Amino acid sequence: MVTPQPPSLAAARTATRILFRLILLSVMLIALPRAAFAQQSGSLLIWPVNPVIEGDAKAAALWLENPGKAPATLQVRIFAWAQQDGRNTYAPQNDVIGSPPIFTIEPGQRQLVRLTRLTPPPGVPQQAFRVIVDEVPTGDGNALPGAAVSFRMRYSLPLFALAARRKGQDSLADPAPQLSWRLGSDPDGRFVEVHNKGDGHARLTNVSLSQGTKMQSFATGLLGYVLPGAWMRWPLPPDVDAGGELVASVNGGEPARIERRRE
Repeated sequence: MVTPQPPSLAAARTATRILFRLILLSVMLIALPRAAFAQQSGSLLIWPVNPVIEGDAKAAALWLENPGKAPATLQVRIFAWAQQDGRNTYAPQNDVIGSPPIFTIEPGQRQLVRLTRLTPPPGVPQQAFRVIVDEVPTGDGNALPGAAVSFRMRYSLPLFALAARRKGQDSLADPAPQLSWRLGSDPDGRFVEVHNKGDGHARLTNVSLSQGTKMQSFATGLLGYVLPGAWMRWPLPPDVDAGGELVASVNGGEPARIERRRE
């Protein structure tokens, strides 16, 4: 029988180094998801979510709050918003600016951004913009090597500027949409197309197709916007029947039937 010999000192040291490296690697693997989660967990609070510059006002207020545990550096940009051939388009503009355009919010603090109109009120009842808020990545000198991953968040909000009241007019009603819809198909499949002939935008939520008492959900929550004088198209899910009437909540109102478009 062979009697086992005790390991040499060199072999013991080698085993110790290997064990230490395994422990260190385990600690790093545990720490990495925690670091990533800490960066992802912070979400910006923004209100109101539908800012409006009234016709007799020069600006609208937008509040941003940082509920996270690390400072957040943010950039605010505003683009002209239009819809052409059923698609959203965005372009640089000089009518409205956000002030300040870039800033840092400490944890638990909030920042006021003024959406200021630089030109007279629009000549149309309603002018559309998109407010883009970007989180600017910042370096973290305390991060572990290989774990310094920057997460960038983007927030997009609608902004509408309203026309001024006419002389002698006591109040100005909000511009209203005038909607109609149709079913269609193309090589990509079936779609629902919504047209807006009114002076105001339509925010469509909780959209369904109804046949008698049967309701088929088309979109829960927000489907999208249709700007004045524009139309938008959305693909129809394959499991939704193409017949019936289109019912939707428009600009937060009660669900109502939308008139079918006459070809």
